[in-house]
Amino acid sequence: MKKSVRWFIRIGVIMVCLIVGWLRACSLQVSSGDLYGTKARYVALGDSIAHGYGLENPSKESYVALVHQYLDSRYDTVFCSNLGVDGQTSAQLLARLSDESNQWYAKYTSTLKNADYVTISIGSNDLLHLIELNGNMAEYIERGDAEFREACETFAQNFQKIVLRIHELSPNAMILANNVYNPCYSMKVFASVAGAADEYITLLNEGLNESENIIIVDVKSVIDDPQEHLLNVTMKGRELDPHPNREGHRKIAETVIEKIEKAENPDLTVHE
Repeated sequence: MKKSVRWFIRIGVIMVCLIVGWLRACSLQVSSGDLYGTKARYVALGDSIAHGYGLENPSKESYVALVHQYLDSRYDTVFCSNLGVDGQTSAQLLARLSDESNQWYAKYTSTLKNADYVTISIGSNDLLHLIELNGNMAEYIERGDAEFREACETFAQNFQKIVLRIHELSPNAMILANNVYNPCYSMKVFASVAGAADEYITLLNEGLNESENIIIVDVKSVIDDPQEHLLNVTMKGRELDPHPNREGHRKIAETVIEKIEKAENPDLTVHE
């Protein structure tokens, strides 16, 4: 009888240990390579470049999709939200992040909360919306100097507010912002004004101040190479519509990923 009692006690202890161990294992977060698991939240903000406008399959070919694939290779689970909007300006993005009366405010703020990575492509439309294709771009640029400079100043103010707002929502997120490229280098018809356009684009990019809260990704140096043919350029009425092609998005993704790896591994040597 005593042996039977001891046997039942032993079995009971073993069962309790197994149940406790199972419950503990279930409560642990996942990690690659063992019982634990890793997860990351990636949010892409910006305009049609982030959205992947002009690509045959943006969900696979855009730089956002490619960065997502890269993160997916490093984490067990990656939650990716692409909030890129065609034609969006910095003022419009700021409103979606900060204006509680904006119809997109709730979605943007809830999506950004606890993000681990945030990429931003914004600014080109702040200038492009001022341009009308009237056949004499050099004259137009000269005439519109004050408008362009004011747009650059406004962009700088908006951008700093955008970064601060993202940081408020996701204090630990790595925030990476692409600078703005010059589409004129890829179009022979506008080659004569590429230098003039570059003056304003450089001024616009000066508003992208790198700090402890933001990493600037130098997309301009990659896309501006006229030998690479990284843009598709179309005309919509009197508006210029230059967007990265599939190879352009691949190059952008490579540049973003290099920045991520360098930030997470400061001693890493990145080959430019």
